[in-house]
Amino acid sequence: MALIFLGFPIFLAICISSMLVAFAMGIPLSLVITRIFGGTDSFSLMAIPFFILAGNIMMESKITDRIVDFADSLVGHFRGGLGHVNIVSSMIFSGIQGSGVADASAIGSVMIPSMIRQGYDKDFAVAATASAAVMGPIIPPSIAMIMYGYYTELSVGKLFLGGLIPGVLLGLGLMVVNHIIARHRRYDFVKPKRSIKEILLTTYRSIGALIMPMIIVLGIVFGVFTPTESGIAATVYGLFYGLVISRKLKLKRLPAVLVDSANTTSIVMIILAMAGIFSNVLTRLQFQSVIIENFVTPIQNPYLATLSIMLIIIILGCFIDPSVLIVMFGSTVAAIGRNLGFDPIHYGVLMVITMLYGAITPPVGSMLYISCAIAGIPLEKSVRVLSPFLIVQCLIMLAVLFIPGLSLWVNDLVFR
Repeated sequence: MALIFLGFPIFLAICISSMLVAFAMGIPLSLVITRIFGGTDSFSLMAIPFFILAGNIMMESKITDRIVDFADSLVGHFRGGLGHVNIVSSMIFSGIQGSGVADASAIGSVMIPSMIRQGYDKDFAVAATASAAVMGPIIPPSIAMIMYGYYTELSVGKLFLGGLIPGVLLGLGLMVVNHIIARHRRYDFVKPKRSIKEILLTTYRSIGALIMPMIIVLGIVFGVFTPTESGIAATVYGLFYGLVISRKLKLKRLPAVLVDSANTTSIVMIILAMAGIFSNVLTRLQFQSVIIENFVTPIQNPYLATLSIMLIIIILGCFIDPSVLIVMFGSTVAAIGRNLGFDPIHYGVLMVITMLYGAITPPVGSMLYISCAIAGIPLEKSVRVLSPFLIVQCLIMLAVLFIPGLSLWVNDLVFR
């Protein structure tokens, strides 16, 4: 935490602190190097670069325009219409990319300027975009769920299905808040309701984009693909969609898409590499046992203990990216959940949603930062209007904690 506050990149902060402790414990340098390499040496983690590449290919294929048009045909005529379109578009795009940062960037670059031009305040456009982007890593497929599944040895397919209902409920909750704020701020920009024929036409034009989530999720759930193979399938389909269906993807742009995907992948992978030694040090220090014996066990009540863990994660999330939290503490919170008697999938979905809370809170919230950059406003100007959206996410977290069926019902339906 000290190194992060001093301005060190997160991967260096993890690396330096871990290596200092490792040397103090007498861990050989050769083992440190092995653990760093082992942090990324996994077939399962290969899903991450493929999903990133698939998402970038689809964005280059102008899939965002089709998704926004489809969402506009469904909800654009309600009060606060563009806010609803923003949220529904993010909900659909979540089923393609699996990354909240990509969601905020892709949907935000289209929706934020459109909302501002129509008369919506910049702070509201930012709040709607950033809060909706959280659905990206919750609604399947999800890079965050892939990472959590890898570090806890849980089924990625079951984690995907576990996030489906909470993700959709979050979207509906955000739409309620959007409606209330639009009414309060008198955003009376109501568009004419589209005819059934127009809705069917936009659906037909968007069907190529809407098929992709089904290919990914159903392929994993029914054992056709591993998560990594599903990422490859998504990439191949993305190329087919861009070159054949939309014809917006140009071959001369592919090298730039590949470089951009490699840059994004490297940011994730360097953190995972350094987290390899970090997790090994925590294991040697018996970190899980210390937390359970000195923090969880004295509370006794499993729900109060979980609420305490969630509060700590939310505070840490204000300063640490969600992906880093998953890498650093995923196995620990999974062990806590087992000790408290919770279903591993239920607890995993809950913890991933909780870790994502920090992505839209100052001062480090990545999705909030991207949205503010697109709108051209400072971070602090968006905080006030963001508050009710944050409350919705808190309510969803509490609902998932106290109603296990929200994360387990679809799994029970599919795997019973």
